[in-house]
Amino acid sequence: MKVLIIEDEAINIEIISDHILRYNDKIEIVASLQSKEEVEKWYATNKQVDLVFSDIELLDGNVFSLLNTNIIKSPIIFTTAYNTFYQDAFEVNGIAYLLKPISYNKFSKAMEKFKSLQTKEVNWEKIFKTIHGFTNNYKERIIIKTKSEIKILSTKNTGAILSNSGKCIAIDNNGKENEFRYKLSDLIKELNPKEFFQINRGEIININFIEKIEPYFGDRLAISIKNYKQHLITSASTTSNFRKWIE
Repeated sequence: MKVLIIEDEAINIEIISDHILRYNDKIEIVASLQSKEEVEKWYATNKQVDLVFSDIELLDGNVFSLLNTNIIKSPIIFTTAYNTFYQDAFEVNGIAYLLKPISYNKFSKAMEKFKSLQTKEVNWEKIFKTIHGFTNNYKERIIIKTKSEIKILSTKNTGAILSNSGKCIAIDNNGKENEFRYKLSDLIKELNPKEFFQINRGEIININFIEKIEPYFGDRLAISIKNYKQHLITSASTTSNFRKWIE
């Protein structure tokens, strides 16, 4: 069995290597790579390995920009200090997500799961959730407080969320604006990324409410949502990712 380590810190390379050899001293560590550039060069002249251990933040940036090209077709066990990339890990063959410092106990459980996959048809989503007990606990309700009442707005019935002077405005399915207090940068992390997308610094849209998308100047797009007269405009920097998202 051959494994590859993608990690930019020597101490973590040593820890992972020790865990591997402790688990099975017949496993061959074929290489330890420290950057996305090294990964690209290595795969240009080498075959796919059986298993990859990969950090997320490397010397030359976030590894997902590389992994999204499908350069690695092997299952990946992620080893990272960050707990915010679960969804990204699932989308690129992730089977385990180990937070540093990595204990041998958690490491061995991930390896046991990998062994069980070798003779089975792989369902990456099921495996990922099984290893970590991880579920997508996305925000389902927005609490709207007024002077006279407290209103509960379902995110499924929210067509868009706009930021205005430190407050947020939720556009409901009737096109009504509902003001509430929240930080937009925090809110986007709590919403289902399959349904919600932040199209610019101050606006989030729900894909289920999009009625029309039209070209707008400056490589931007004008989006019409149900029951709301105002067009929402993508920023030039998000237009490309938005196009990919709606597909």
